[in-house]
Amino acid sequence: MIKKKAKSIVLILVAASVIITFFSVEIVSRDAFTFFKRNILNETFVHTSSRLLNVTPTKNLLTKSRIESIRKIYGHSWDEVITPYAAKYVIDGRNICNALSPPSLLIFVLSLPKNTEERQAIRRTWGSVASRGKYTFNISTKLAFMLGRMANEIVFDNLVYNESALYEDIVQIDFMESRYNLTRKMMHGLGWIKTFCGSVSYILKADDDTFTNVATMFNYLLTDSNINNKTIHGHLYRNGGHVLRTGKYAVKKDELPSSRYPPYVSGTAYIMPYDAISDMLDLAERLPYCPVDDAFMTGVLRVILDIKIQHSEYFTDMFERKINPCKFYSKIAVTNINTKCMYLLWNLTTHVGVRDCKQPKLYDKNICSIFG
Repeated sequence: MIKKKAKSIVLILVAASVIITFFSVEIVSRDAFTFFKRNILNETFVHTSSRLLNVTPTKNLLTKSRIESIRKIYGHSWDEVITPYAAKYVIDGRNICNALSPPSLLIFVLSLPKNTEERQAIRRTWGSVASRGKYTFNISTKLAFMLGRMANEIVFDNLVYNESALYEDIVQIDFMESRYNLTRKMMHGLGWIKTFCGSVSYILKADDDTFTNVATMFNYLLTDSNINNKTIHGHLYRNGGHVLRTGKYAVKKDELPSSRYPPYVSGTAYIMPYDAISDMLDLAERLPYCPVDDAFMTGVLRVILDIKIQHSEYFTDMFERKINPCKFYSKIAVTNINTKCMYLLWNLTTHVGVRDCKQPKLYDKNICSIFG
């Protein structure tokens, strides 16, 4: 009887071993096949894991004064998550910020999957500082492009995947690109920075039609009077502006009941401190979604969180129509420009000196019209 039981146990153990081996081989085979498809066939896969931004509020997030500010803007307040931002990465870009040492800057550019030429122009011009380690001002710099997805997913996903493999500077999240989703895109971006780029000191947020004078920007960052852990710097719209209910910038009343925005900076390019990110993310999840990203983030969220805002004449607004290279020496960023103008500006700002600008009428002219 004992021998039969022992024999039965042995048979069970052998069977279990065979089953475990089978599934182990199956898992290895799947992994190998996935690797083959992803790396040999260049097929792109969406990561199935999602990450919900901090559901538990930061300590002292909803202070009495902040709750009062929320009620003043919205009429009432929320103490739970009502607008969760779950990030589902297509390309997580987790290695972009490796080897960053303080003081450090992340150049964070919002782009569309189809805008390959714009990204390449940035890499070859002002964004090239990120590939040089520490720039002239000894600031460690990295470049990251933030993308969503487009209707023709397969075509663009493969193009973006190959581009990412080549340059390793792309973050792509699984949501559809649209004007309405711009705030969602920025929130996902801030969540990515918090998760994968925690060593950064400052973030330069820019659109892919923006040109940045990096020398002026670094000099601005290192000026003592500009260093502040809770200040956003950019071109300030002091009066905020009316909240539109119709048209391409329409916001519904249940998204933002106020008739005017608080003062905010132009979303085309601005500098923000890393220290502001966590509270902005947590608060945004406890407010209704607002599709006007710059007004919501640097206006509504900023006011509630009591983050300071600094107007800088070094940032041009989105309505400037002509660019003059000699006058651009005192600027940090210009926007709404095409790639041809971007290369031209880079050549002039890196090769034309202040002395050249003193020569009568040699460079004192508008070199290109915006989108000209």
